[in-house]
Amino acid sequence: MANIKNILRFLILAVIFTCISHEIFAEDAPTPVTELTNQVQQQEVQAPGVISQVTAIAGLSLLPFAVMLLTSYVKVVIVLSLLRNAIGVQQSPPNQVLNGIALLVTVYVMFPTGLAMYNAASSTMDVNQPKSLLSGQSAEYIINVVDKAKEPLRDFLQRNTSGKHMTGFYQLAYKSFPDNFRAGLKPNDFIVLIPAFITSQLKAAFEVGVLIYMPFFVIDLVTSNILLAMGMMMLSPLTIALPLKLLLIVMVDGWTLIIQGLVLSFR
Repeated sequence: MANIKNILRFLILAVIFTCISHEIFAEDAPTPVTELTNQVQQQEVQAPGVISQVTAIAGLSLLPFAVMLLTSYVKVVIVLSLLRNAIGVQQSPPNQVLNGIALLVTVYVMFPTGLAMYNAASSTMDVNQPKSLLSGQSAEYIINVVDKAKEPLRDFLQRNTSGKHMTGFYQLAYKSFPDNFRAGLKPNDFIVLIPAFITSQLKAAFEVGVLIYMPFFVIDLVTSNILLAMGMMMLSPLTIALPLKLLLIVMVDGWTLIIQGLVLSFR
């Protein structure tokens, strides 16, 4: 009987001690995760405006076109495509490989200009950086950075643009634009310089293409005349000319010569 009373007393004391300890340790110290969660919840989240979203989306969608049209990519990819067509192999190298080579050569050509643009805009890039790409301050920040970085790009475009094309587009813009825009219009404005640069690069690319086609045209002509003189009219001249073209391009290391010439053609 005494043992039963002792057991009951022990159980009662255990229950009382458990209740007291629960009340004492109920308020634990907040963990770092809890503090971080509370801080995030207390911060005011500013939703980006519609204009900021549209501006960011439009800028990102136009970025590939800017990379193609404001760099050496147009001239490089056209010359490489003409070289492939002149050889007579339509899918070797494939379009993906050709575009990759053109992009790599473009990076090689544009690296000094890109470095100059970064140095010109580095002071502005470190000041008042927006916390979000779609925030209200991002549009003003991007405009300030572009305004500082545009001069090295303008110099590159002007150095590699024909004066004839620049004058032609300046006259065209002067005739087409309203009177209030004509007073401040200059020949080196981007609205004049960009189309003049594109047409200059197209002309230069096709001039190189004519020089590339000449030796392969001679091979085709000689091969056709020889087969015609031998009476082998059923045999396609391409079957004989293609190995000769490949032999020529390998012997003179044509791809390397073309790429080196393209890189050195930009000022």
